[in-house]
Amino acid sequence: MIPHDILTLYSAKMIEYGIAILFLLLFIPFWKYVQGPSAAVVPAHARVRQPAATGADWFPIPLDRLFHRGHAWARPDADGLVTVGLDGFAAKLVGPLASVALPQIGAAVGQGERAWQLVADDGRAVEMLSPLDGTIAEINADLARSPGAAQLDPYGRGWLFRVRPQRLRANSTNLLSGAMARRWMDEVVAGLQRTLSPELGALAQDGGVPLADIARIIDPDNWDSVARTHLLTEDKEDANA
Repeated sequence: MIPHDILTLYSAKMIEYGIAILFLLLFIPFWKYVQGPSAAVVPAHARVRQPAATGADWFPIPLDRLFHRGHAWARPDADGLVTVGLDGFAAKLVGPLASVALPQIGAAVGQGERAWQLVADDGRAVEMLSPLDGTIAEINADLARSPGAAQLDPYGRGWLFRVRPQRLRANSTNLLSGAMARRWMDEVVAGLQRTLSPELGALAQDGGVPLADIARIIDPDNWDSVARTHLLTEDKEDANA
């Protein structure tokens, strides 16, 4: 074979290889187009479940408040008085409020004793416990016109009254703050998740936002008894009835 024939054969082979490579390059996208889009397969172990909601997710815990287990809060102020209100859980526990029955200025309140009432729109009322000992120095008069503020903004304009404390240091040992308050609220939320039925998607383990009127969702006919149980104002006689 003469050199010219060898070069011609080599050139022909190169052209054949080029055509084959070009065919493969064109065939791959054509095959994907014919097959259509395929759903991505996610390994079972790669599916990460949404973490369960924590107490702080549903009911925030302001760092400048001290919390009573009856779901009231206390905030010492610079003037020596202590502002008192209800926490985010209590705000969502009871349905729409018709009024908030506050103690009179000058009245004495005691830690763990009944101090005020939340009156719902159906006329039923539930009492709440004072977080500290003292004398009422000021009440939130705006609640007479807008009782719903106690639910919509419990840590702000929905405050209840201000107290001249008597034993604040001793009372504080029975109150919760910071990490302890968050753990306590986590326990409250865990109890709700066990109590409420699974069809309540907003209160499911996927981190949903808690519904209002929690007590009515648990027991529409006896919601006030449910609320008193959580607010620690249920009478033993009522609980055994």
